[in-house]
Amino acid sequence: MGLRVHDLVEIADGSELFSISTPGWATRALGGSRTVVVTRGQAPQGFLCVGIRGPTRGERHAAFLREQDVKSWRTPESLAAKKNWSGYPGITRLPALQSLALLADYAEQEHLDWGPVGSVGYELATGVPTVCAQSDLDVVLRCSVRLDFRRLKALQQLTSGAPARVDVILEGPLGGVPLCEFLRSPERCLIKTSLGPRMNVFRW
Repeated sequence: MGLRVHDLVEIADGSELFSISTPGWATRALGGSRTVVVTRGQAPQGFLCVGIRGPTRGERHAAFLREQDVKSWRTPESLAAKKNWSGYPGITRLPALQSLALLADYAEQEHLDWGPVGSVGYELATGVPTVCAQSDLDVVLRCSVRLDFRRLKALQQLTSGAPARVDVILEGPLGGVPLCEFLRSPERCLIKTSLGPRMNVFRW
């Protein structure tokens, strides 16, 4: 289907998710928003690994979704391209959104393939309030081509001075790795893959 990790999927009406012991908060969350996030993992043929977001940071639940039950989806890159955070209500009191605006200018200048994920991406995609004054900004940087060390170091320096904590995930063919970890050990790092964490060389 072309779906990738971090994409946000709207579930078709009348469809269901499959998991073990779905908590009550997850059922309630789906009642308010039929949007889930594509996650890493091994899914049966015809299914996707997805995650349900709850109202608090610790409320995350893994499930399987039938591919045929995908109604529509949004990518982090499409959220970045839309740039609808500039006029977002409350941006002046939300450091995560202020940090997003700062990062967007650099990403556009450097022609980066990127987008917001986590609570910021979810709220921008769904309109469901998930961002608060203490929220971090999580960003995915798709690495379809090699990015030189200088550009990545400059990105890290930029985010270190942002109003909110910024976590950048480099996403390559084998999986994802935090930018800060890659810069510490570019030759070998802990990569999050569909089969679990693996020590390996990051592939572009």
